[in-house]
Amino acid sequence: MPATVSRPSPSLQSRCAPLLLCALLAACAAPPSTDVVDDADEPESSSRRTPVPPVVLDGTDWQNRNRIEGLAPGTHWEHQTYASRRPTRYSATEHQGRPAVMARAEGANSTLSLPLNPPPGALPQRIRFSWFVPALNPKFDLREKGEDDAVVRLILSFEGDRSSHWRARDHLVSELSNLIAGKPLPFASIMYVWDSRYPAGTVIPNPYTDRIRQIVVESGPDRLNQWVDFDRDIEADFRRAFGEAPGPLVGLGLMSDTNNSGDSVTAWYGPMDLTLSTARP
Repeated sequence: MPATVSRPSPSLQSRCAPLLLCALLAACAAPPSTDVVDDADEPESSSRRTPVPPVVLDGTDWQNRNRIEGLAPGTHWEHQTYASRRPTRYSATEHQGRPAVMARAEGANSTLSLPLNPPPGALPQRIRFSWFVPALNPKFDLREKGEDDAVVRLILSFEGDRSSHWRARDHLVSELSNLIAGKPLPFASIMYVWDSRYPAGTVIPNPYTDRIRQIVVESGPDRLNQWVDFDRDIEADFRRAFGEAPGPLVGLGLMSDTNNSGDSVTAWYGPMDLTLSTARP
């Protein structure tokens, strides 16, 4: 069942919205706010809201095909929305012979997030996933504030030692995330993305905080309009992005977003297979 929590006051949202949205874009394992979207003809401060249909994934073929280690009993995918931003529409379906979650963003951003609770000593090993992308948008630029939309993202969030690795700005962003969303920023996150601008293998720091690193796993139009399968070594990717071994993996997220450009994109996410390994002595 989709979970919801209460929304903070509009006055608090308006004061904190610019930095908060940056934090929440990265904090994809945080709990969701109420699933609502602005009326298309009303300003952001309007009290009129249009409910968003719930995202139902429990019992679907897509969910049943996922193989995710470190999942606590009773844990569900949650639709996490950001303040008064228009959310992306997600729905379970089948596409080109494969169970899928369809994402449609029309000037929107929101995340499907899944909290993880790995057993002590269990570390992330590999993740296998697939995307079906019909088209890319050359206007998107993952390095630039205000242009960092993406047709598809898979987000992995990790725990670690904040006291020795975080700067003052990271703590500030985390405090704002905790104030508004009820949970601090993850210690570190990597985002797998398909991009039109940067070549595969490029590691791009998030333009708002360097605790998020984006890894381009596919680039350009050559494999559009087909299912593309990926098999990633999570430890190797984390070391390449942050220069150290990862800590426990505490969350997954799916996100298609176009809130900066205002454009429309559609993509499909196939089932995932996540494996963990025990810590080396």
